[in-house]
Amino acid sequence: MTEVRDFFMAVYLLAMGEEMSDLQVEPEEIFGFADSPSLAERIAAYRADTAQVNPKIFAREIMKLRQRLQQLHQDARP
Repeated sequence: MTEVRDFFMAVYLLAMGEEMSDLQVEPEEIFGFADSPSLAERIAAYRADTAQVNPKIFAREIMKLRQRLQQLHQDARP
């Protein structure tokens, strides 16, 4: 599993079809992605500013991930 702390990298990886196998919100947001043959290449492309993604899919994944995070933050409150 590869841990990612960058929200927009996580969104990009989801938009590209990578599987998020774990999501933590406490003490910080950590997005865990299942290792795959394409994961390292996609992370490298994101960091090199050469990644390309469909903007509609990217926007949809932003909304979906924000909803998941809101729910987890609410559930984590005492």
